[in-house]
Formats: sequence, C-alpha cells, structure tokens
Amino acid sequence: MRNLGWAAAALTATALAVTACGSSSYSSGAAGSAYRTPTGSSKTSTSGATAQTSATSGATAQTSTLKVTRTSAGTVLASSRGLTLYYYTEDKRGSGSSVCTGSCASAWPPLAAPVRAPAGVRLPGPLGMITRPGGGVQVTINGYPIYTFAGDKAPGQVAGNGIEGTWHVIKIP
Repeated sequence: MRNLGWAAAALTATALAVTACGSSSYSSGAAGSAYRTPTGSSKTSTSGATAQTSATSGATAQTSTLKVTRTSAGTVLASSRGLTLYYYTEDKRGSGSSVCTGSCASAWPPLAAPVRAPAGVRLPGPLGMITRPGGGVQVTINGYPIYTFAGDKAPGQVAGNGIEGTWHVIKIP
C-alpha cells in the first residue's frame, strides 16, 4: 500500500510538470546546449566554486558537493544525493529569478544553495544563486536556475529530460 502511494505521487508530479511548466513551443537547441559554452560571469555568480548563504530561518546552510554521473542521457551534473539536475528553457539567463513557482516548483524542486562544484570538474558556467519569491536561495549555473525532478527517485534517472521540450539535463563534457 505504501508503494502505491509513492507511485501515485510520482504520477501526480509528472502530470503537474507537464501541465504547470509545459510550453507549446519547443526549444530549438539540443538538450543541454545552453550549458555547452560558458560565457562571461553573470551578476548572480559567486567567487569561487563555493556559495555560502543564510537560510530563511537565519541559520547558516551547510554546503553540499555536486556530483557527476553517467546516465542514459550522457554524463550529467547531479545533486549531492546523486539526483540529476535540470535547467528550464523558460527561465531567462541572468535574470536573477525563476519562472517555475507554485505547482511547478513542487514537480521541479529548486536546488537549494549553497553548493560546491565537484573536484576536478569543469562546470558549463559559473555557480551562482538567486533568491526565490518565498525567500529561499536557489543555485544557478551560467545564470540559469537549477532544479531536480520529482519523478526521478534514484541516482542516474533522467525521467525529466526533454519534458515539453523545455526541461533539460546539464551535460558535462
């Protein structure tokens, strides 16, 4: 019975992702293409690979280290727990905000800051952070807010890649 509840939650999250965050227009670039060539630093970037910040409660958040993992979509960036990270093409690079809020953010949880780059890995752009509407702090890479996908339950899964043509994994060359 417990597994049935998780399955229903995953199905609901996927449905929300498609309806709340979907777009009828498809990205013209290949998955992960927004991250292939880093450009100049954005105003949301931090110095170095470590970002320190205070959580909304005023306590200092603990820095986690990102990972690189091999998936069916290629070698991608993952959270410290190994969950695949995504960017959303509806977000505007360097805007300092995310358009994925409400039910969209439930299906696509924002990656909370602070994080550290994996040792020896060249990221596709500088790490940074933005403040979300509720006051939480979200990681950015190359000026794009970064997310996980509620439909990915285990490391290496890429169930969110390509949804509505707007959600893409962050490929590591």
